[in-house]
Amino acid sequence: MTRNGRSTELYPAGLISWSPKIVASKFPSLRFFSTLVPLTETVVVMSPLPAYVSTPRVQGYPYLADPNFFSAELNTPGWQGHPGGQAAGASPAYMSMAPPEIAYHDYQTDEQGWVDTILSVPVNGTVRINTMDWLGQSEYTNTIVFWPALSSAIAKVVLAKHATVKVIVAHWVYTITGTEQYLLFLNYTNALCSSSIYNECSGKVEVKFYEVPGWQSVGPALNATTGKPTGAKFPDFTRVNHAKYVVSDVRANIGTSNLLWDYFYNTAGVSFGTYDPSIVKQLQAVFESDWNSPYAVPLTSTFNA
Repeated sequence: MTRNGRSTELYPAGLISWSPKIVASKFPSLRFFSTLVPLTETVVVMSPLPAYVSTPRVQGYPYLADPNFFSAELNTPGWQGHPGGQAAGASPAYMSMAPPEIAYHDYQTDEQGWVDTILSVPVNGTVRINTMDWLGQSEYTNTIVFWPALSSAIAKVVLAKHATVKVIVAHWVYTITGTEQYLLFLNYTNALCSSSIYNECSGKVEVKFYEVPGWQSVGPALNATTGKPTGAKFPDFTRVNHAKYVVSDVRANIGTSNLLWDYFYNTAGVSFGTYDPSIVKQLQAVFESDWNSPYAVPLTSTFNA
């Protein structure tokens, strides 16, 4: 990978494409491609864009065609490239990267972008997290790596800032074994909150699974051995909420990393973060649409069904 011009480099599980022209360009307000067929996504689209771009829309979601543009000079905390700070009038924004090796000691790591967004919540505020995968450890390493970074940050804001933390995790055919246990571990923060009469803790953690209709009917159309129809109604690796973002009351972080150790330390990925109020508000609205959807079910009822 080189920083002088467009280049790409493969990592064990991912691809990073670095383009200074894109990094220096403007960012539009969020474009949410939210549809039940075949999966749901949350993305940021960079300019230049056509004057009008229609997007698939599900009833109950905000209508986000013709997004407003805003100036967003990327100025990550610790960035050595801009000692003078941020340009006047620019909305605070940053890029964070994984694995740490590709941050070049100039940009913050992707994990730090997520942690700092959680910690940015004000007292009595709300943190909203939406992800496809959640696991407090590594999944693809020979030696298990315990990874409490996000759960520790969540516990900190629940106990110290009395924050409410809402978490949506996809429930689909390929839900990782151990997901429920680690979410129950996260949910135990509620017990710690009230574990002492001296805590005076009013924060809480709430967890839901998101099930896209038809998630149990995916797979190849034909059996690889017999060539006969399998009866699957939808292609494999579909019917899933594929979003990966966190938003507090003041800051948003939209990324490519699933929430397990491997994606932050052994996979190429990137996040876009901002304090821009319009993006924060839009992302909160999209989350609440999912949270209040009939497809979002409480943690305890999903795996016991």
